[in-house]
Amino acid sequence: MAEEPQFPPLPDIGEILERKDRFYQRVTSVLKCSKCSAKNERLFKPGDYTFKKLTDEECQKCHSKNALTIVEIFSTWLDPKKNPKKNK
Repeated sequence: MAEEPQFPPLPDIGEILERKDRFYQRVTSVLKCSKCSAKNERLFKPGDYTFKKLTDEECQKCHSKNALTIVEIFSTWLDPKKNPKKNK
């Protein structure tokens, strides 16, 4: 009779949960200027939503006020071991 195959050891569920807790989420808002069409990214601020007109910020390129609109919000999961700069 043949021997049974040897399977690699399965990771414990604790290892998987610890790995998940290690990651952190960075949420980014993408701003677009209506005058020069420049796009800039910045960290998400509470109260941000898509198509919100920003009155308190100015465009980094043309410096016009009241011309920025949030066009996109996205999140990225980062591993602090691979990316030591932690921007929360």
